[in-house]
Amino acid sequence: MNKNRFYIFIIVGLLISNLLLAGFMMMNKPPQHLGPRNLIIERLHFNEKQIRQYDALIGYHRMQISGKEHDLMNLKSQYYSLLRSGNRQKENSLVDKIGKTNMEMEKINFKHFQDIKRICRPDQVPYFDHLINDFESLFAPGSRRPHE
Repeated sequence: MNKNRFYIFIIVGLLISNLLLAGFMMMNKPPQHLGPRNLIIERLHFNEKQIRQYDALIGYHRMQISGKEHDLMNLKSQYYSLLRSGNRQKENSLVDKIGKTNMEMEKINFKHFQDIKRICRPDQVPYFDHLINDFESLFAPGSRRPHE
């Protein structure tokens, strides 16, 4: 009986410590980052119709960027594999392709923001312009990427 009480005491102690840990984690949860989507919706004062249009733009943009990111990873993999093979003939060609893919990604991002501006009403354009002025701080490395 003494052994059973010991096990019950240990089980109850572990259960209480797990509940306390779970409670502590719930209470000290870091604030959620709203992300670019919500930030843009808020800053541009989008209505429900504009939010639906913007969500469609996000889906299309993510699809395009995802494809380019996949291409970029493949090119970088090929490029760095040259370190193993010692084949330096492909080096410049791969660097050019990597640069071109990065340029295409920037063009996709630029067009995405042109599309966002198109769904703005005339009274929202100044908010958009202000958002563009804040780009450097909003989408700097360390914050979320502007893929939305």
